[in-house]
Amino acid sequence: MKRIGIILFASLLLVVGCTSKESGTLTCTRTAKQGNIEVSLNYKIAYTGEYVNTIETTEIVKSEDQNTLNLYKTQLENVYDPYKSIDYYENEVTIEGDTLTSKTKIDYEHINVDDLIEIDSANEQILKDGKARVSDFRSMYESIGASCK
Repeated sequence: MKRIGIILFASLLLVVGCTSKESGTLTCTRTAKQGNIEVSLNYKIAYTGEYVNTIETTEIVKSEDQNTLNLYKTQLENVYDPYKSIDYYENEVTIEGDTLTSKTKIDYEHINVDDLIEIDSANEQILKDGKARVSDFRSMYESIGASCK
């Protein structure tokens, strides 16, 4: 009986010891230029193991045409407006000179994922069992042409 207990304890240590909870940051970026518009996208994903802790995005649009910047600002504000009331979801869109900047921070460790899904059912595709996987975000960002490191 004592031998079985030792074997079980050793097995448990082996399993727990081999389960990696590696932490890190994955950064995905993309730049593009079309006509008089330059776009720069930066997505930072902080993670532990296979799950996202936080995502911080910075999306920059540069144009000398103020009407273009104002149009982008209105469109982005409309996209992010439903999320304003959600705790742990922050977004700010500003224009300074010829540059529009949209900054977003989402804390996936604390946010109520049901609220995200209620706003947009497409969020359910990246939120499985109440958690967001790094691999799903990597695939999503790479699908829009971003490179991730």
